[in-house]
Amino acid sequence: MNVHSIPTGAAPVGAKQGLGPIVFAVDAAYAVPLATALRSVAENNRSAWPLDIHVIHEGIGEETKRRIFDSLPANSAVIQWHPIGTLSFASGFSTRPGVSKMTFARILLPQFLPETCNRALYLDGDILVLAALEQLWNIDLGEAVIGAVPDYWLDNVVSNGRGATGGARVERYFNAGILLIDLARWRTERISERSLDYLDRFPTTEYSDQDALNVACDGKWKVLDRAWNFQFEPTQALARIIPEHQPAIVHFVTNVKPWKSGSLSPNVAFYDTFRSRTCFALTSRERIQSGLKRAGSWLLARSALLRVAWSCTKSAMRVQVSTSARMNRGAKNL
Repeated sequence: MNVHSIPTGAAPVGAKQGLGPIVFAVDAAYAVPLATALRSVAENNRSAWPLDIHVIHEGIGEETKRRIFDSLPANSAVIQWHPIGTLSFASGFSTRPGVSKMTFARILLPQFLPETCNRALYLDGDILVLAALEQLWNIDLGEAVIGAVPDYWLDNVVSNGRGATGGARVERYFNAGILLIDLARWRTERISERSLDYLDRFPTTEYSDQDALNVACDGKWKVLDRAWNFQFEPTQALARIIPEHQPAIVHFVTNVKPWKSGSLSPNVAFYDTFRSRTCFALTSRERIQSGLKRAGSWLLARSALLRVAWSCTKSAMRVQVSTSARMNRGAKNL
């Protein structure tokens, strides 16, 4: 596999590294959330500047890399870019609708870091960091390979004595969006190899690499406080949580993503406070378009009558277009 790094930016002379490496794995479609997540990390971890950031990616071009880096405060981070071709190892594995095959890249995470690295923090791209990460970074993992937060939904299924996704049973089930990793133990326990072996045997497992990692790390992971991976439901609003109780890392785990145009997420405005400080800030026109789409989606989601009417309108429009096309063809043949 061709793995190499392209450093972006330079650390100030004499600067000390207090946190890292922090690793993301995204494709080109996640440029905006990646820049926004990185901005939130940088703003809330000034004492750890320059941050040691690694991005495993597929398809992110040089100009987009530059825009992502320029979205960060000056001298706040050094980004190393690690290209990967998901087809080279994940072509036979399936994902849930809307989930990129880049999700499998975190299985190979240790391959992108020096052997001298003893620890790494993996973060999904659909997150915001709202607090300093040193406390998380310094958690004693003991004999555990990773530290993770239980999955809010699937861990309850496991607790009731069933396999989380109909596959192999595990003692507890974690969400793989935020992982504190002991790299030496990961390598010793052959977590990457065992995860890929599971996927080879069960390529259509419902939660893809998360299922595989749970099986490979069964009984070998430490439960972290939910504040380090607060998994948001579509109707939960950050603005309603008083600052003293706000989580350290918020994770937008459903398909209702706050950065999508027209999103019905109640966290659109909150998310935009970070996005607006990146090079991917919405223009006035884009804000208006998104607001109109959101209003239309809100009405359609709440009115069965409107949904029926809209469906009928679209059908009538398709019929009209089809009829017009036939009439035009007929006129040309006269």
